[in-house]
Amino acid sequence: MEQIPFVRNAWYAAAWSEEIGRDLVERWICGIPIVFYRREDGTPVALEGTCPHRQYPLALGRLKGDQIECGYHGITFGCDGACARVPGEQRAPAAMRVRSFPLEERGGLIWLYAGDPGGADPAKITERWLGTSAWTAVHGTKILEGRAQLLIENLMDLSHEAFLHPETIGNSSVAETPIVTDVLPGCVRATRLMKNIPPPALFAKFGVSARIDRTQIAEFHPPSMVLTRAMAASTEPGYPTLNFVVIHCVTPEIATRTRYNWAVARDYALDDPAVSEAWQTGSSWIFDQDVAALNAQEARLGRLPPDHIELSIPGDAAALAARKLVKQLAALERREAVPAG
Repeated sequence: MEQIPFVRNAWYAAAWSEEIGRDLVERWICGIPIVFYRREDGTPVALEGTCPHRQYPLALGRLKGDQIECGYHGITFGCDGACARVPGEQRAPAAMRVRSFPLEERGGLIWLYAGDPGGADPAKITERWLGTSAWTAVHGTKILEGRAQLLIENLMDLSHEAFLHPETIGNSSVAETPIVTDVLPGCVRATRLMKNIPPPALFAKFGVSARIDRTQIAEFHPPSMVLTRAMAASTEPGYPTLNFVVIHCVTPEIATRTRYNWAVARDYALDDPAVSEAWQTGSSWIFDQDVAALNAQEARLGRLPPDHIELSIPGDAAALAARKLVKQLAALERREAVPAG
């Protein structure tokens, strides 16, 4: 599998709201070190995280009001990235500045636009389930020591559930049911409709023990989000219907390290802490299994010779379409970045 260049003209889930406060926090996004904090009024700030003077990490500095003072030579930067002070100098050089990144905070997530700020339209953020009264959610974060594309393709072909997650959400019905793949404008959708099948083990914790009709729709919204829309309806009366959306935010840190912010949102049992705990525990366990598998895959890719051949099967159609879409976006971004003439 070839490495696909970063797509920077996009919104990426940078952090959960509770992770960013008055302490300096460094995150890498698309190969860029970025320092996060909140101003005294609570507004989140994201600045390029390397001091341009001697490349010292700004996250190792300190906050002075709403400004960052570099911990090496005391050069201070404001929320807009402009240099506010150079110790011993009467005037701060205009070139002594760091980049400021557009942010959008909603539903408990802080989103960062990593590319040209002129394209930072918050309406392009696909997530709409977190922070609404009609849904409740649990969430967490995993770190993948591998390229982001591995996780995207894992999430677009859920047939692996039967083999990687048999104790929780997988059974043979998932792998044996064909996928219908649709490549839509700006989106790849993979649909699996499973009729009159036994429920997977995790569903029993939510009161579903009869045979079910199960719908599973994976949607890739490039370059960084996969949604798993799912429903399980009992074929017999008296059992609950499960309707939930898994929000997978795939944020590349560097070429072979990925931050995976995930959430499971549901529109039932909104005030039941036992249901929330079951989803929190079960989902975290499932995603740990995914990360372990993808870490092993990345380690193997790093040792294989460049001429190693990757083979695909018909069930890979959605994953391959997602890969093609990311490559097209990366290529377009690089063509547009080349000066004319």
